[in-house]
Amino acid sequence: MRSLAMCCLLLGCLAWGETVEITPILTAPGDPVYLKVALGEIERASQEIRVMLSDCRRYSGESPANSLTDALAEAREKGLEVKVIIETDGNPAPETRDAFAFLREKGVEVRWDTPETTLHTKLLVIDWGTVIVGSTPWTYNALFGSYQADLLIRSREAAEAFVELFDLVWQGKLGAEERLGEVSPPALIPIPELPQGNLVHLEVALGLLGGAEEELLLALYQLRRYPRYPDSPSNRLVDAILDAASRGVEVKVLLEGGEGNPDPRFARETRDIAAYLLLHGVEVALDPPGDTMHAKLLVVDGKDLMVSSANWSYYSLVRNVEAGAAILGVPPLASIARGFFRAAWEEAIPLGITANRG
Repeated sequence: MRSLAMCCLLLGCLAWGETVEITPILTAPGDPVYLKVALGEIERASQEIRVMLSDCRRYSGESPANSLTDALAEAREKGLEVKVIIETDGNPAPETRDAFAFLREKGVEVRWDTPETTLHTKLLVIDWGTVIVGSTPWTYNALFGSYQADLLIRSREAAEAFVELFDLVWQGKLGAEERLGEVSPPALIPIPELPQGNLVHLEVALGLLGGAEEELLLALYQLRRYPRYPDSPSNRLVDAILDAASRGVEVKVLLEGGEGNPDPRFARETRDIAAYLLLHGVEVALDPPGDTMHAKLLVVDGKDLMVSSANWSYYSLVRNVEAGAAILGVPPLASIARGFFRAAWEEAIPLGITANRG
């Protein structure tokens, strides 16, 4: 049961109580899988489309990245209800303003998010039954030059959880609390997250890390550790990674190196956490220069996986609006994600030699 009047967002933990279809959408530089899948789903929509994005851009000329906003405009022209929320960030890029203006001109209901919070989701919900959720914003580099991990989920119960998240953000009701119920594999766990909530991303990730027995594969745009704040949620995740390595789990962490990032602190902080992990026996690699590791992907023991918009940093885990999903006890899906990770790892730049575990 859910109660909007109480601003309480309950997370449906699905143990295949309905027919559920899940397809990993795994994008690599030069292979725009997300774009192809998202366009197909938008074109098949028959009633309504809801989109919630950390960034959405429209470019001058004939950029292929414009096809997504074109598809929304066409859906609206066909009579579908189309609602879009975009992160404002106080000073949106010109291409983001152009996307906003284009959609509004085409009759799409489009809003900026609430200025006092950060909308970091990459979420598409269609006809109350289809969800695309994960790491891909609607920008050229995200679609064509990055590693991204998303999921296509066909489930009315999962869609309901994400529609409720959308509606709360649309209405500016950001004070909801999330509660995670009991779940046994095989299961799908939708993970919508509001600012200052119950840290459901943290809870799910800690559970997966703590249960790892053989292999832990983690690909992230941003992983952070804060020495001055030992109780910070991301510190707890780092500790759980180290604990897995100490009990003999093979751990590999693949990070975005930050080359080209306008903030020099990004690359420095990435190298700080990489060095810390290396010193504790964890294998670490950075994505190749020129590519962007933007996925937020965790694969455990070849059977569990988690895909999300959330980085493992304080603001992502505590202050942002985020969205993701975990799939427990489904080796065929985890195997696909594992293959994607291993292929990216082969292209990555290893850092140092891991220390002996002891």
